[in-house]
Amino acid sequence: MNTPTMNAFVKVMPEVAGVEYLEMDAPRIKPDQVLIQVKAAGVCGTDVHLYDWADNIVREYKPKLPLIMGHEFAGAIAEVGSEAQRWKVGDRVTAFPVLYCGECFFCRNGQQNICDSRPLLGLGANGCFAEFVAVRAANVYRLDEAIPFDVGALSELACVGMHAIERIRLNGAKNIAVVGCGPLGLMLAILAKHSGAAQLFVTGLESDRVRLEIARQLGATAVQVPASDARELILSRTNGLGADIVFETAGVPAGVLQSMEIVRKGGKVSILGQGHGTTEIHTAALSFREVELVGTRAYTANNWRRVSELLLAVETDLRQIITHRLPLEEAEAGIRLMKAQKALKVILQP
Repeated sequence: MNTPTMNAFVKVMPEVAGVEYLEMDAPRIKPDQVLIQVKAAGVCGTDVHLYDWADNIVREYKPKLPLIMGHEFAGAIAEVGSEAQRWKVGDRVTAFPVLYCGECFFCRNGQQNICDSRPLLGLGANGCFAEFVAVRAANVYRLDEAIPFDVGALSELACVGMHAIERIRLNGAKNIAVVGCGPLGLMLAILAKHSGAAQLFVTGLESDRVRLEIARQLGATAVQVPASDARELILSRTNGLGADIVFETAGVPAGVLQSMEIVRKGGKVSILGQGHGTTEIHTAALSFREVELVGTRAYTANNWRRVSELLLAVETDLRQIITHRLPLEEAEAGIRLMKAQKALKVILQP
């Protein structure tokens, strides 16, 4: 019997680019897996780093090539393993792409995001830039029938934001700032808005003009630096206090320093941006001003259990994050658009 084939976007060489759009065998599922027909997949900054064969990605994930890229997606179940019978063919789903072990101290404590062993789809296992992807059934989550697949592909990004909101404990905070206006920054702006922020500030650079305009459309005060002084503007709008909560999503030392400048005394700074260099801060400022720094990584299974409900609540705003929809065979063009900051969120459609 002939093995079914599919098209996929594959990292084949350990160098910048080194990708091909290939016809290859479709995955054969294990008893505890389901086969998902991918309907929409999002291009993430991590995919861009893998495309560039960045040192930090190679060091952290040790990807083995050839490798199907991608980890943000939504689709429909096409086949069900013998040990995954709670699912049926046709179910609309998304998936927690971190293949956590489920047995270490952190997994048993509900912290799958910092599992001792955490390969990621598209980095440690074949991912979703393909017509089909095989996923462990325990990592699969149902999407409401009313959620379009392109919005469903934002599930992973939404879970990152949800986890950050929970980690920082808003506790009625009214003045919230987001440093960085990439997809994650705008996701945090959306979630902060829907969490009841009275004033929302989003900062970005001159090269972020289009993204800052989206932030304005979402209801935020957009602050373009250095043309505007973020600290002075936010102080002027908060009776000289500063932001109650700051989400740092830029992942660069300057973003961390800006966060420290605009947070009020007794406020909190959530560090989401995964900078790979060092950032020098004066720890005395943390003490004297009683500022809390909260590190946040990815998401937990608890976030994924509620992601469908969240997507339904914020769908209208989420649509503004998606700037490009491309066929899968144009995945490399989508990555290049993101590298050039000509796209915010690219959705690939196999």
